[in-house]
Amino acid sequence: MNQKNILHLITCLPLGGAEKVLLDLCTNLDKNTIKSHVIALNDENDYDAEFKAIGINVVNLNMTKSPKSFYDTAKQINNYIKTHHIDIVHMHMFHPLVFVPFIKLADPKIKVVFTSHNVNIGSKLREIVTYLFKPFRDTDVVFSKDMINSMYVKDTVVIPNGIDTSGFQKNVVKNEKFTFISVGVLREQKNQLFLPSCARYIKDKGFTDFEIQIVGGPDASGDMRPEIENEIKKHDVANEINMLGARRDIPNLLKKAHCFIMPSHFEGLPIALLEAGAAGLTVVSTPVGAIPTVIDENSGYLAELGQFAQAMEKVIKNRGEAEEKGKNLQQKIEEDFSIKSMAAAHETIYDNLTSN
Repeated sequence: MNQKNILHLITCLPLGGAEKVLLDLCTNLDKNTIKSHVIALNDENDYDAEFKAIGINVVNLNMTKSPKSFYDTAKQINNYIKTHHIDIVHMHMFHPLVFVPFIKLADPKIKVVFTSHNVNIGSKLREIVTYLFKPFRDTDVVFSKDMINSMYVKDTVVIPNGIDTSGFQKNVVKNEKFTFISVGVLREQKNQLFLPSCARYIKDKGFTDFEIQIVGGPDASGDMRPEIENEIKKHDVANEINMLGARRDIPNLLKKAHCFIMPSHFEGLPIALLEAGAAGLTVVSTPVGAIPTVIDENSGYLAELGQFAQAMEKVIKNRGEAEEKGKNLQQKIEEDFSIKSMAAAHETIYDNLTSN
């Protein structure tokens, strides 16, 4: 059986959710029928060893913002497509999308799949570009039907993110302090800047034996750590907030914590939230993106930012109820958000495009 050559084009590969989705997808696609290739537009690559372990050498193009670099990058992508007989280019996040006209002009027969990985694509200009470039794309992938709008092509497919739950089965002793944990790249979208005020609120309510762990590092868009540290000082909660940086032992950290918190301004379907569910944690999250398709009144707490700290307080005060919601969420993740089903759905897309 001939292998299909799928080129995954992504902005970069820091320790983030969309990047982990791509790694898990490539790991679980049928290697008898699919050969995966990965190109990152810049050289930020924290997953290099993981991709090499599954037989993929990531190509980093070291792109900068200059017009010459843009031209050189487009040329390199098209050369790679031609040299490696690529059948489908799967674009992940917005930045790779700007190269789609050049790819299609060089080879009109190439098939293109686009996954934005977020409800909010970043700006009005990006929305316009995404809309105008629809004729160059064959299939778009979103996480829930609520995400579908005029930006996306007619043949948009809903595929929820999936995770491998096997890494969350080990029994781990919980931290002595009641631990809230936030996992995500330190960027404005994830809103970790909001958490010191939540710590102050809980502390003022008389709870002292708790900790908020902020797990995550910077990415190419910047580093919010200095601003977060200033907020920690401002609210006098240095003893209550522990910034752990980027970590590779996320399953262990989640299993040792008690409650996962996600105060994001916008999201798609975050892998960190699914992993928290697989770990059996209670979840408090803003109701953004596809998160309400996962979290409801039986499986966690959805709260706007104005009520977020109160929801965290409720978890501490009603631990029995909170733990029951965590168990319900864990069951839902195991049943509905499997990495195997996510990979199989992508294989169907690739099969349909190449058979046409």
